[in-house]
Order: sequence, then structure tokens, then C-alpha cells
Amino acid sequence: MTRGTTSVLAAGAAAVLAAVVVAPASRAADPGDLEIPVRGQVVTLGSQRGGTPGVVTVHRVARTEDATVVYWSFGVPEGAEGGNGNPLGGSTTAFYDSLTGPQIGDVGLVDAAAGLVYRPLVADDGSGRCVCPANQALYGLEPGQAGVLWAGVAPLPADVTTVDVVIAEQVLPDVPVEEGLLEPVAEDQDLPLVLGTGWPDIPADELADAASLDPAAFEITERVANLEQSVTTSQEEVDLAADVLFAKDSARLTRRAASTIREAAATIRDSAPEGTRLTVVGHTDSDASASYNDRLSRQRAEAVATALGRELGADYTLRTEGRGESEPIADNRSESGKAKNRRVTVSFGNGG
Repeated sequence: MTRGTTSVLAAGAAAVLAAVVVAPASRAADPGDLEIPVRGQVVTLGSQRGGTPGVVTVHRVARTEDATVVYWSFGVPEGAEGGNGNPLGGSTTAFYDSLTGPQIGDVGLVDAAAGLVYRPLVADDGSGRCVCPANQALYGLEPGQAGVLWAGVAPLPADVTTVDVVIAEQVLPDVPVEEGLLEPVAEDQDLPLVLGTGWPDIPADELADAASLDPAAFEITERVANLEQSVTTSQEEVDLAADVLFAKDSARLTRRAASTIREAAATIRDSAPEGTRLTVVGHTDSDASASYNDRLSRQRAEAVATALGRELGADYTLRTEGRGESEPIADNRSESGKAKNRRVTVSFGNGG
């Protein structure tokens, strides 16, 4: 990973990254005169197991009046043989609707503090196409060249100054949000637009007319639904969002909690053998006093354990804990962060 105003190379990948160069003289009078900012860089094979890697570089996350514009490039290392059939990976439609998602436009911007990922814009003509260059932007690159790309993403709030950029199945962290588009614009806008010849001419009217997807931003936990299973080498956990299970300040399960409990029980049966000891732990946000939150989290853990016990029967042993506000997984200064912290976790395996 690299950051900076010039192409500073990560030591472990320097040989590959250094081999991606700017345009030859036939496309620009003096490419060395053009400042090429590098805000993040990664080498990736996408979804391929072998072949030629690609070099993905983020040049700027630009705040404009109507949108957020992400400038990035995809490079082919010098001396590469053959192409990478799917260099951006097979999961690059994560932030689009199921019916849309051109690979080069599928860029997500993560505001980690708020727990939100902002999604790409689409053309306001019902086509669902991205607000980005045509697919030809990736074609015709020679080894040692990088093609400049851009994507229109939903506008960011004014107080968001840093984001994580999700692109090509990679996360490039801590990219600053900067004001204004990159200059100078390349005289020749034919695709591919080779890095070093100038920047894309971003169509202001297309940004102004673009539509946001619904929703324009996902809560980070929302995209994977309210039941999330996370697996490590030593422990397995199932997390249940407390806002689905309980009303505010209540430890009584709501009617809609029943389906979530059944889904959790099914996940546990599939993942943990009979006889496993389960630990049900309640967590809260930081509202109210620590003693109140400890008590509420314990009562909620007991309520979930009772309901799970009815679903699982006598084949599993359950114990409960309440840890209150002591183990947040998100920032309690935002409402979305508080919602993520209000949860009940069922752990099993070596850590159960």
C-alpha cells in the first residue's frame, strides 16, 4: 500500500509497481511534468489464482457540488505476458443493485466512524449504467501502462474528511477527501486514457443529473443482514442486532425477534456439534449509566438464551453474560455506531 503526492512505492511490491509507467511521448509531450498523486496503491490478481497481476492506484477522492468523484487507475506491469481475464475480481458488484454493476464503476467509499459505505451513482435514464467511463477504458493497455478511470459516487457529508476506498476486491484505507477535480484535462480523451497524459474530462452535466441508488449508503452491517456469522481459527460467533430483538430499554423479546432467533439456532446447529457449550453475551451502547447498561445487557442475554434453548433443546448448554458498554465495536458518538454496539453475541467453539 502506498500513499503520498507522488508514486511512492511499497517496499514489498516495489518491483511490480515501479514497472507501471506513465504514457510514452507519443501521447504526451512530457509526462514527467504532470504531477500524479497517489493516495493508495495495491497489486491484485482479482479473482484469478495466477496470471498477470494488476496495479490499482487511487489518485484522488474529489468532493464536488453534486457528487464524489474517485480518480483511479489500473496498470499492467512492465514485461507482463498475457492479460488477466478478470483483473478487478468477480465480486465487484457489491455496492450496486443486482441488475447493474459494471466493474469499473463499482466503487464504494467507507465512512468507518459512521458505519456507512457510500454507493456509486447511476445515470438518470433508467438504464442503471454507472456514472463512469465506458468499458474500453480497460482495453488496449500495453505492459508498463496504466489507464486512468473515474467513478461518480454518492455525495459525502461535509464533515467526512477521510474514507476507505473499496475497489477491485481491495480496500485502500485512509484516503483523504479533497476539494475539486484534477487538472490538467487531457487533450485527447480517447480510451484508454493513459496515465501521464492528463486527467479525464468529467462531465458536470452527467454528475448533476445522476441518481443515487436506494439507499445511497449502506450501513456496514446492513449489507450482510441483521444476522452475521464471523469465523476465526479459535472461535465462532453469531451476532444478533439488539434493535431487531428488543424495544428501547427493554429486555423483552419483540414479536419479530422470533424469526431471528430461529435463524440463529439453525446457524448454530450447522456450525456447532451437539454438546457444545454456548456463551450468550449481551452488549449495549454507552447511553445511560454503566450499572444500568450492565444490568440491561445481562437481562437481554438471558432472554436470548431462553429463546435459543427452546429452539435447540437439551443438546446444547447455554451460559449468559452481560458486558454492558465495555466492548464497543463502533463509535458511540454516532447513532449508527450505537446501533451496532447494541447486540447479543452467541459464541461457541474453543472460545465458547
